[in-house]
Amino acid sequence: MKKTVLKIVFAFCITIAATAQTEYHVSATNGSDANIGLKEKPFKTIMAAAKVAKPGDVITVHAGIYREQITPPRGGTSKEKCITYQAASGEHVVITGSELVKGWEKVQDNTWKLTLPNSFFGTTNPFDEQIYGSWYHGKGKPNHTGSVYLNGKRIREAFSFDDVLKTTNSQQYWYAEAEGNGGQILMNFEWIRPVGGKLMSSMNASVEGGDQALCISITDRWPFGYLKNGSILHFDGVDFGDGTDSLDFQAATLAKGGTVEMHLDTPSGELLGTSVVTNTGDWETFSVFNLKMSRKLSGKKNVCFVIRAPKLDPSGKTTIWAKFPDGVNPNTATVEVSVRSQVFYPNKTGINYITVRGFVLENAATNWASPSAEQPGLIGPRWAKGWVIENNIIRNSRCSGISLGRPTFGHSHHYQKLPPRVYPEPNGGQTEKQLLDYFQNASWTKDEAGFHTIRNNQIYDCGQTGIVGCSGGAFSLIEGNDIHDICLEETFTGEETAGIKLHFAVDAVLKDNHIYNTNRGLWLDWGSQGAQVVGNLFHDNLETEDVFVEVCHGPILFANNIMLSKNAINLGSQGVANVHNLIGGKITGGRDRCAGGRFTYFFEPHGTVSVGKPLNEGGDWQWYNNLLTKGASLGKWDEPKLPIKYDGNVFTKGSNAASTDGSALNDSDFDTDLKLVRKSDGWYLSMNVSSDWVKKSNRKLVTTEILGKAIIPNQSFTNPDGSSLKIDYDYLNHKRNVANPFPGPIEFSNSGRQEVKVWPK
Repeated sequence: MKKTVLKIVFAFCITIAATAQTEYHVSATNGSDANIGLKEKPFKTIMAAAKVAKPGDVITVHAGIYREQITPPRGGTSKEKCITYQAASGEHVVITGSELVKGWEKVQDNTWKLTLPNSFFGTTNPFDEQIYGSWYHGKGKPNHTGSVYLNGKRIREAFSFDDVLKTTNSQQYWYAEAEGNGGQILMNFEWIRPVGGKLMSSMNASVEGGDQALCISITDRWPFGYLKNGSILHFDGVDFGDGTDSLDFQAATLAKGGTVEMHLDTPSGELLGTSVVTNTGDWETFSVFNLKMSRKLSGKKNVCFVIRAPKLDPSGKTTIWAKFPDGVNPNTATVEVSVRSQVFYPNKTGINYITVRGFVLENAATNWASPSAEQPGLIGPRWAKGWVIENNIIRNSRCSGISLGRPTFGHSHHYQKLPPRVYPEPNGGQTEKQLLDYFQNASWTKDEAGFHTIRNNQIYDCGQTGIVGCSGGAFSLIEGNDIHDICLEETFTGEETAGIKLHFAVDAVLKDNHIYNTNRGLWLDWGSQGAQVVGNLFHDNLETEDVFVEVCHGPILFANNIMLSKNAINLGSQGVANVHNLIGGKITGGRDRCAGGRFTYFFEPHGTVSVGKPLNEGGDWQWYNNLLTKGASLGKWDEPKLPIKYDGNVFTKGSNAASTDGSALNDSDFDTDLKLVRKSDGWYLSMNVSSDWVKKSNRKLVTTEILGKAIIPNQSFTNPDGSSLKIDYDYLNHKRNVANPFPGPIEFSNSGRQEVKVWPK
């Protein structure tokens, strides 16, 4: 009996020990990594706590500036047993990717020079590494991932010493020269052709340590990209004709290129020759290079090419010239340079269930986040599930602020044919079978990634996106974020720029966000299905539009949004319901005309297994109970083939109804005189409201039953959990009049001039 009692007590103690939560403390001012990390003896660095934290533990970080990259070695096991990183309540905690620098020498006027050893930057030198990626266009300029900051503000990059000198005193620029390679990515490689033989392109070959990269200069095929030291290109069955000892190949680089080794059969096979690739002027500008072989080859042979980086001088230096404002001495001011590529980012996939809250996260030398490769961000889960990123300030990312990630290489929906073989990236978290499934079918395992919560963050001053993710944003909640000043006045562009840019956003919910002063507000691309965009405020997104939905099949719901930019909506997709929105800008949409129209995937309902790939012909849109003004017009479509439904919309001065919208209330003489006003406590919507909008119309409450199913996937408009939806609430989360709901996002109870605070809610 005693033994039984002892066993029970012992088992109980083990259970308590296994479930006990430890709170570790970190203090930059009085901590030591030799401590045990408790409140009385805190660690000095966050990484010291990260190395010992287990599922369920909390890491509380106290006031200070932490100049380190957080690469969590493990995550939690569930939402309830996550690992939490949090700023101590009421304390200002900064985690930064930059370092303070002194030793500036004055050159002339307000221009100064700083020389640093390359070793100062660690494994990657941001002032040597160029921005690179698929759908990135650098316009022939060697844009770098590095930045110079004065008092927390990013100074812009120039591309020559003279450009720095000739700027006016009100402008600040920097220029750098580094004794390096131009970064880890060396070149793009497109085809080979034995002299006298037949050309073979990358589309008929395979790559290890690289991917098919999209270059706008090549419209019908995709070269090998992301090629780095040791990348291997496999060309099998190359026709050398009657015999030749010379071979041409086509490559492009804006970096310092590298050496291309040609081997017979395998990378360790006979070395047949080498050729040096030099700067071609741009990543998308290809030149032909010749490789002289040590002997003749004839007939069909298997050959491979190994890419080698130029040798680096271990004592190399980086020199930065910068112009500062009048009277600023950079040796006494707060001047920093970016050093680390990320601030909070795992070095492998599958680090699940991490919470990050309450920090200032800043100054990361991030590279381009393309949907055809790993998507780096200042912070992000890489490829994992169940992260919570909330109540942070995220700023000064060279490219992307938050990345929800994607698998490693391979952009499934742009593969018209599979390469002969695919090679998973080492430590990329995917088997060859998984990679093939993603390449061929755009399918992935639902439990692998997503299910994140991105909430109440301020995200600004990012060069590419505020939030980005391909597949990794599926089943996620993106809520209450303030996103602005994204991809403005940059010297590069690309197809992956927006306040939020998501591919395959299956069942993602984007609600109550404020997105403004971006080149494009929200961009939902390829396979976004079951997504809901609800109660968001868009304005002053002036380069393109507030919302772009590209080649998706739906169902996608836009409800209770305020969209006030000059261009409001571009529907290059099908299966979209637009309900109770206030739209004050141009509306466009129709057939996908890119390359004659694209065939894109849709999935099983609420899943990640694709079940079809039809053509995007446009239409299958529903417009219910919207309030349109200031140039917002329905019906100016580009030949959509699927049907369009209209009901209960109101058109005021400056807008036009669709000719087929017999239910519309045409109040074209009524001027809403709509204004968005910024005050000390937030943003206010001021407008004239007419009582006729309800007196002269009887609208239906919009529900799952009313919306029915998106045509192509045959899927109902429901909530992500499959439950029925009702738009019986408004932008401010007030209940609607279910008998006759007010048009637009706000359920006004009074007419005349109205002013409503719309941000923060």
